[in-house]
Amino acid sequence: MNILLSSYVHWWNAEAAYAAAVGEVLRDAGHRVWMLAREGTHNAEMLRTRGLEVRTEFPLWRDHPGVLRRALKDLAAFQSREGIDLVNVFRSREMPLHLWAAGKGSGIALVRTRGSARPIKGHWLNRRLYHRHCGGLIASSEAVRREMIESLRLPPARVRTIHYPVEHPPQPPSPGAEDERRALLTELGLPPESIVLGIVGRARKEKGHERLLRALALLAPRHPDLALLVLDKRYDDPPACRENIQALQSQLGLDGRVRWLGFREDVRRIMGLMHVGVVPSLTSEMNCRVAMEFFSVGVPVVALPTGALPEVIEHGINGLVAPSHSPEDLADTLAPLLADPARRQTLAQGALGAAAGKFSRPRFLAQTLAAYKAAMG
Repeated sequence: MNILLSSYVHWWNAEAAYAAAVGEVLRDAGHRVWMLAREGTHNAEMLRTRGLEVRTEFPLWRDHPGVLRRALKDLAAFQSREGIDLVNVFRSREMPLHLWAAGKGSGIALVRTRGSARPIKGHWLNRRLYHRHCGGLIASSEAVRREMIESLRLPPARVRTIHYPVEHPPQPPSPGAEDERRALLTELGLPPESIVLGIVGRARKEKGHERLLRALALLAPRHPDLALLVLDKRYDDPPACRENIQALQSQLGLDGRVRWLGFREDVRRIMGLMHVGVVPSLTSEMNCRVAMEFFSVGVPVVALPTGALPEVIEHGINGLVAPSHSPEDLADTLAPLLADPARRQTLAQGALGAAAGKFSRPRFLAQTLAAYKAAMG
């Protein structure tokens, strides 16, 4: 198939990463794929680093009528010239534009994939657009799917859930992982026998670092060997966010237990040396990329009940989900794993199984192609 993926996302966020994953699996399966993006954005840069073909000459993000008219005319000509079979749109704003560019009788199928936590506008125009003009509808989680069905009054059978896949093949811990972990802890000035928790994400309030620190303070008296590693994503976050988190860390007396590693090129290796990954996000998490990466290196995940996390993390199989967002419930959920190495190992095997099965790239490809074929049919 010849496929256009419309990903005019400015930042490299979960929505952009999902579109990139679709492009990668389709390309690797032998399909011809073009990614539509905005020049000069982090998203376009990341798409190119992944070897995807990026087209930026169609400025569908512009508001000027004349510019848009020219962009749509050029896009329609491109689609005709390249024999495009299907367009998958990842942002609501471009949906009507792609519908116009496809044109009646062109045979181009239109698919809308939604993976955003932003509320859906359920007005009559949106309902008409989704009911009558979308050949296929994909949600990145059951949480998103339910909102689409309710807000747009869609028949449940119209919307498919396809979860974000792991980015790398499952990688069981190497025979020398324990020695490597002890060496890293010694290098960081932590006891080599520490039980290591880890959080990977932006240093922003919504990512829940403060909630995790408060839970850690509750656990510390019972677990003197507990340590936390904090890794960043490659973003220019406001310094005040990190400063506030680190100030709380000091107030709680946790400076001796917490190490901020910043952004590291070997982030996946460091994740594999953790005993438990923690995702304490307070909002969003409709794709759960970090949880998938923990799974892929055989690390169980403990999370707050946010977004799609309760459906991605099978409680007692590949991790645990706290019953609420309180630090107390997060601490109570973590406590059994800290005291039971055998249970951690069982959940670690479940994490690897999820990465190899339910969230594998071959399964993601098969589900995506099934949705595309249904849309074209």
